Amino acid sequence: MERTDCQPLKPPARSPVEPNLRLDCRRYRGDRPCAAGVQGVCPAECGQYSPMGHRILVIKLAALGDVIRTAALLPGVKASWPTSHITWVTRPNAVRMLANHPLIDRLLPFDADSLCHLKCEQFDLCLSLDKEPAPAGLAMRVRAAERRGLGLSRYGTVFPLNPECGPYFRLGLDDDLKFNRNAASYQQLIYAAVGLDYVGQRYRLYPGPAHHRQARRAWQQVGVRAGETVIGLNTGAGDVFANKTWPPEKFAQFAELLVRRHGWRVALLGGPREDEINRRIADTCRDLTLPRDGRAAPAVLNVCADARRAGISLDELGFVALLAGCSAVVTGDTMAVHVAIAMDVPCVVLFGPTCAQEIDVHDCGTKVVTTLPCAPCYRRTCDFSPNCMDDITLERVLTAVERWVRQPRSAPETVVPLGV
Repeated sequence: MERTDCQPLKPPARSPVEPNLRLDCRRYRGDRPCAAGVQGVCPAECGQYSPMGHRILVIKLAALGDVIRTAALLPGVKASWPTSHITWVTRPNAVRMLANHPLIDRLLPFDADSLCHLKCEQFDLCLSLDKEPAPAGLAMRVRAAERRGLGLSRYGTVFPLNPECGPYFRLGLDDDLKFNRNAASYQQLIYAAVGLDYVGQRYRLYPGPAHHRQARRAWQQVGVRAGETVIGLNTGAGDVFANKTWPPEKFAQFAELLVRRHGWRVALLGGPREDEINRRIADTCRDLTLPRDGRAAPAVLNVCADARRAGISLDELGFVALLAGCSAVVTGDTMAVHVAIAMDVPCVVLFGPTCAQEIDVHDCGTKVVTTLPCAPCYRRTCDFSPNCMDDITLERVLTAVERWVRQPRSAPETVVPLGV
């Protein structure tokens, strides 16, 4: 008769069948030969053995921009636990965005397959930074000796797991605290929430050779040559909050100002959701041209949409590589801000309903903040006229762009993993 009282097996640290297997080696894979090239079962003495050390699980799903800026934690985590193995669980689009990151040992999508084996694994530390039930619930389900950040109660409600997380948690409960009294950046808040010291650690992204090839093809498709001054206008900003960026008409006016005053080319950036907005801007600016090779060339370029029409695949890191080709980027408070910061591209960020103090531009950008007293507000609809984006003038933004175009640009630093 089948037993009904069986308890799940506690996952072993060693194989009872192959005791020489070093299951804790970061190069051991189990379903294929060792990543270091060692064939067969682990030899008794292996010069390639690299123990995982402190096993750390990071849970961060949320919006893509939030995931990117949360990567600022990685240098601090590696500094605190130099010999460590970091697993990051996130959405599939963020798995693609964080690919190639040298401080992440394993990226897992938040799906059924990952949940099956995560429940069997043992972690020394779980860092959970989302205020939503699903990721907070995962933090409570995995085996971890220590949990920091946010967890889920038996009632399905989110709460802070450690005392240091209190200020980060309370920001979501108190509008006056979030909008008026808090002066800390997001990076300062999350470092404090997990009990680490923030000293300006940066977040980085790592497009690979294929992504850079995609980006070069996209720029060539619209006739941009190396060394040209190109100002990127990132026109989208999601639809959760009202007035997170300029309307299309104002972007069109700004594009015309850039072309007529400086002769700079303008690249319209965005994904498929921004195709219609960018088409309208491009149509408005179709008569703006610049001399190139003895002929009139378009000054305002619908680069992302044109790349897609030409069959050039710009995935998440392809977009990163494309944006890295801009001399400066103008954007609302959205993912493109964090892509620009990660790639050391000067950014001019428009702030209306959201909190400018939470964004650390790391001396790589200018925050242009509305002067209206109703902001920040995080409102989902707004019928004020003029609104916070109407208040941000073309000249204020142009002054900021001019400053960054005239300033020499530094190359991103190289990040080398510790303890590997």
